Amino acid sequence: MTCIGCGTELAAERAELGYRYCLAAACQERFRRGPEVTAVGVNKSGESFVVAEPDEVRRRAEAGEFAPKNAALPTTPASGTREARRPRRRPTRPAAPAVRPWTPQQEKLVRLYHDMGLTPREIVERCRAAAPRLGVDERLVVRILSAPRR
Repeated sequence: MTCIGCGTELAAERAELGYRYCLAAACQERFRRGPEVTAVGVNKSGESFVVAEPDEVRRRAEAGEFAPKNAALPTTPASGTREARRPRRRPTRPAAPAVRPWTPQQEKLVRLYHDMGLTPREIVERCRAAAPRLGVDERLVVRILSAPRR
């Protein structure tokens, strides 16, 4: 076998290894393709570096070796697999109505004053003047106004 650059005869060992050029400096400079350092981005960490021939790096990338590891996983399990079966849910009981620590009279008066545009502090002052027996304080006013209407 002869060198593709200068035409001299190749050493048998180089020909067995698959080289098609000789060890002359001009042929080495022209045909030698050494290993390349390729940076492969990795999710949530620094890059990984691969030292290999360009053809090998290209082949490994096309085979998906450098792809994100979870990219090939299906987002939903295939039908018929154990993961695809959903566990049965127990029937839920309807939620008990929320216990309100205030009386309907307190709520009616607070909402009336709120609809008039009064602040919680002003509502307390009005309630104490109009109906002191109801015992409305600012904390109760805020709780009533924060709860959904019945």
